[in-house]
Parts: sequence; structure tokens; C-alpha cells
Amino acid sequence: MQVDMLHGQLDELYRPILGWNQKGIGMLTGREGIYRLALRWEYAFAISGFKVFNLDCAIRFNPFVITAETRSANVRPEELLQSIWIQRAFTPYQILDSLQAILKRREEDTVYFLLAPCKQFFDGDVQEEEGRFLLDKMHSVLEVLRREEFPVLIVESLGYSHPTFQRFFPKLVDTADDLWELRVESGHSYMKIRKGAISPQKTLSAPLNDDPGEIRYG
Repeated sequence: MQVDMLHGQLDELYRPILGWNQKGIGMLTGREGIYRLALRWEYAFAISGFKVFNLDCAIRFNPFVITAETRSANVRPEELLQSIWIQRAFTPYQILDSLQAILKRREEDTVYFLLAPCKQFFDGDVQEEEGRFLLDKMHSVLEVLRREEFPVLIVESLGYSHPTFQRFFPKLVDTADDLWELRVESGHSYMKIRKGAISPQKTLSAPLNDDPGEIRYG
């Protein structure tokens, strides 16, 4: 199944998922706007007939972003949202359990979004050594998902200064077959393709339009 939805001014920023083969791990990162763009990508998958599963690890899912897209395309939001599932996990152990559950119940024509999967591992309630150990366990599960060619999109911010994240982030990048970095400057979005099917180092750009009710997470 292919993504075939393109419309409006953000067409260029949809190109990464149009070129993605949906076999393995893609990763969207940046300091601003990544969760907003990821939800627009979810809309693109859902309108194309895919089911979308969200593992939301830091309350990053915002339905208003998707319903705004449905209004601009004259699509009934209730029907589309039935194709988008959300599971929330707020501790490292819940995240690991959820990833293991995904491995055990692969669904056809489903794309798996992991929203902010790293944040909880360096939460104040998690000891630093424990957080590093659990992140390595998550990395192992992600490698299995990659090897089994699960269509997974990791959406993770660059904005964490915690030393545990700084040590782990290169390993997370190595897990991804496709890597896209979003930059937002003066109301304009720039997508740098770090690796993937589209020529690496290519830059895509488009105006960034905020939606009513939108939460501006990274």
C-alpha cells in the first residue's frame, strides 16, 4: 500500500514518507515542529487506507492537528480517526512492554509511530544508571523491529540536554534506515534528509502553518 495524499503548501514535507519503503525504521527529529508534522504524516497514512498506531510516551498526540487536516480536505474526521489508535506509556517499563506487545501482534497495513520514546528514560524518578540500562533494552527491541521490517516511525526531539540522551542518541540514529531532520526558522520549515531513499543531504522546504488548538511541542 502506498501513501497517495498530497495537497496544499506542505507537499514538500510529505515527500519523506512518499519515498519511505515502510520496511524498517524511519526517524524524524528536530528541535521544533516535529510532532505537529508527524501528526500530519499520520493523516496522510490514514487517508491512504493505512491504520496508524501511536505509542505516545509524553502526551504528544494532538487530535486537533488531524481534524484540521480533515477540514481542509472535506473529510469526515470521525471516520478517519477510527483508523488511528493511541496507546500511552509513561514509564520506561511501560514503553518496553508496549514495544514487546507490538512485536507479538503485528497488524497488516499498519504504521507504528513512537512519539518521544526516550524522554521517560531520564525522568527524575529514574536513576541514571537504570535509565541507561533500560534505553539499551529499548534499543535491542528496536533492532528486532527493524530486522523484522516493521514499519516504524520514531519521532524524537533533539532538545534534551541530559547526558544519558546525548550518549544514547547516536545509537538511536544508527537504528534508523531513514533519518529526517526538521528545522523551523522564521515561520518556514526545512527538512534535511540525513539518510534514506531520497538523496541524502537534500533539503525540502515549505511554509509552516499553525492550526487552531495546536499544542506547540518540539
